[in-house]
Amino acid sequence: MSNYQALFEISKLLAAETDIDKLLALAMDKVIEQTKAQHGIIMVYGEDGELSVETARTLDKQDIEQAELQVSKTVMQSVLQSGQHIVIKNALSSSRLRNSTTVSRLNLLSVACAPLRAENEIFGVIYIDNRAFSGVFDEETGKLLNEFSGLISVAVKNALERRRLGNRQRELQKELAERQGYGSLIGRSAAMLQLFRLMLKAADANVAVLLTGETGTGKELVARALHRQGSRRHHEFVALNCSALPENLLESELFGYEKGAFTGADRRKPGWVETAERGTLFLDEISETSPALQVKLLRFLQSGEYAPVGSVTTRRANVRIIAATNSDLAALVEQGKFRQDLFYRLNVIELKLPPLRERGGDILLLANYFLERCAKQLHKTVTGFAQEAIDLLMDYPFPGNVRELENIVQRAIVLCEGQTIHVDDLSIPLTGPTGRSSTEFAEMNFNAAKQKLLEKFEREFFCARLQETQGNISEAARRCGMHRKNFIQKMQQYGIEKKDFM
Repeated sequence: MSNYQALFEISKLLAAETDIDKLLALAMDKVIEQTKAQHGIIMVYGEDGELSVETARTLDKQDIEQAELQVSKTVMQSVLQSGQHIVIKNALSSSRLRNSTTVSRLNLLSVACAPLRAENEIFGVIYIDNRAFSGVFDEETGKLLNEFSGLISVAVKNALERRRLGNRQRELQKELAERQGYGSLIGRSAAMLQLFRLMLKAADANVAVLLTGETGTGKELVARALHRQGSRRHHEFVALNCSALPENLLESELFGYEKGAFTGADRRKPGWVETAERGTLFLDEISETSPALQVKLLRFLQSGEYAPVGSVTTRRANVRIIAATNSDLAALVEQGKFRQDLFYRLNVIELKLPPLRERGGDILLLANYFLERCAKQLHKTVTGFAQEAIDLLMDYPFPGNVRELENIVQRAIVLCEGQTIHVDDLSIPLTGPTGRSSTEFAEMNFNAAKQKLLEKFEREFFCARLQETQGNISEAARRCGMHRKNFIQKMQQYGIEKKDFM
């Protein structure tokens, strides 16, 4: 079979096989057959930055045990550093391998190695060797190996990425099953589980993410979780609040400045963009940026280029942007207060964080979490909430969302004189008999107020039946005189979780 026929056969294998282990083993067998090599090994960089064996095969199509001990690291390192393929016809007399103990230990005769490269980045090598005169390599062997490397590199890179994403997703799903939420994010409501599912997809997508939601919903926690679970987690996460600094200072903090750029600039100062190189830059309150800074942000998002204040040269940075706002950016675009092109650049993936009042049983889940954590920090022996306190927490709309709940629980622990938090310990604004403020009902018409009361009654009724039955949905539905399917639909409507009653 000619070299070109062999490459054609390998390309067909790549197109037909998606399992990376089978793909590499089959392809390696073909190369060994064509080059008359005795051993063939593919090694790639892992997430820890170390080379690891992906496949190692012999001429008789068997796997090689402890393959990492069966290669010349000198040859591989030379290929990784130069980016060029290498062919050594006689390893025993090669000046390149003069000091290598591997050559004599393995009785190597001929060695060839080529880089695996995708998107101008070397991510591994393909290596073959021979230990018999009948299979001495020549320059044609090196060319064939290099062509094979070019042929498989993209397919291997994609397959490795699919496997890595699959492994990451399984790890995260296991973590979600074992814990109450996603990393430091806590929640079991339908709204939060949907957010977690979207976060799993967004974490490794190397594109801009826009986080929207009310104040106090945890946008920075989401940004940090995306960074920790993504491919950039080994590099810096930098958070910058765009509303906390005036325009001129915000630009210099973001892009840095050169010595002499302004009065007091007695030295060069790198900006957060440079600090976050290969990591993540979180821009909170992005809606508060000025039109002039929006132009510079747009340029950076488009090209990765920026200029420090006072500099006449352009720099580049590889940074993932996650932006957040509690404003309606689309409305601001229509009003001419935010650039439309920047909005589209930031809004590649939008994650909407639900307000706490729409998260059902998460209120009690979070309250207990904050109780345990804050009690430990404050060295208090508070262990739980009285039922009346729970009812008040469940009825309160939490305009400040999770942040407000945490503050309320922390204050309650300080004020509490026993082991149980009561209504009097909760610094919650006075409300009407339904837990809704009189101002809220005053703004409603009769039908709207009636609907609110009906929803409150239904939710409390269903929760009571689940409490009585320790989360047994079938029994709770029977006691309500409802079909089980209809009962489940009501649970979903009000964000009621079975786990909260077991």
